[in-house]
Amino acid sequence: MVAPPGTPREVVARLNAEFSRALNLQEIKDRLAAQGTDVRTDTPEAFARFMREEVAKWAKVVKESGQKFE
Repeated sequence: MVAPPGTPREVVARLNAEFSRALNLQEIKDRLAAQGTDVRTDTPEAFARFMREEVAKWAKVVKESGQKFE
């Protein structure tokens, strides 16, 4: 889950806690697993780091492929 830039840290922390709680319920885990979804919960900081790394990785792949997007 993501929130708009500038969202207060307290709001991000609360959203993270509530989503983590829900995603760790067995019924939710089972339903998402049945759909092939890999659910991981972590801190907002860890997620931000993951997103930065993914953007950098895939930007490199796209650049090296020579693909152009409009």
